[in-house]
Amino acid sequence: MKIGIMCTGGMDSTALLYLAAQIHEVYPITIDYEHTAFEKEEELLAWHIHQLQRKHKVHDLKTIPIKFYDFQRFSAALFDPNFQCNEKKPLEEWDQMRYKKSLVEGRNALMVLYALGYCASEDIDELWAGYLYCDEEWKKRFTVKLLLGDNSPQFVDAINILSQMGFSKSVRFRAPFYESKMDKETAYKMGKEFGVDYSKTHSCYFPTPCHKCDNCLLRDKILGTTT
Repeated sequence: MKIGIMCTGGMDSTALLYLAAQIHEVYPITIDYEHTAFEKEEELLAWHIHQLQRKHKVHDLKTIPIKFYDFQRFSAALFDPNFQCNEKKPLEEWDQMRYKKSLVEGRNALMVLYALGYCASEDIDELWAGYLYCDEEWKKRFTVKLLLGDNSPQFVDAINILSQMGFSKSVRFRAPFYESKMDKETAYKMGKEFGVDYSKTHSCYFPTPCHKCDNCLLRDKILGTTT
């Protein structure tokens, strides 16, 4: 089966890339929306793809450039190289929209739809994303933070409805870690078994890890790193 993988250079999507490569013909896909961390993400992705291509049927990275407009940007956070993250306790903010301080209106929806268009044009069967929840998030999936999230189980369902209209091929959108209720630590261990070098991944929204955003905090909890 031909599988497209939404790749960000982070821990979860990289683990998913290695998982898919064990079984399928893989098409890694990344989106360049002019965010400051992109060059680092692309460099790390190229390294992993090169490693996988030695033994598996993995295609070269497909980079899709897209543009977000000023009216979509809640702030300059993801686009300003001098932005300083000032998050307080992002993992505890259940009554607020997720990623509010770095919000781009419709970001994930638009990125996934572009990726689905590429998959349809290349006759790729499915598009996978490395979305996952921890146990606490499953318990709190009806909070404001998760109900409005653009990487939630209901987001996956909504995209699959859209994927049936306006494309030459209906490409199924999946989040395999959700399907097995695999949390971040379990995905991390699975990736290690497949040979993922997590020192070659990048989780932060910014080029230099801030250790303040939710992505950094979750990564540090798994890897035991804070610097």
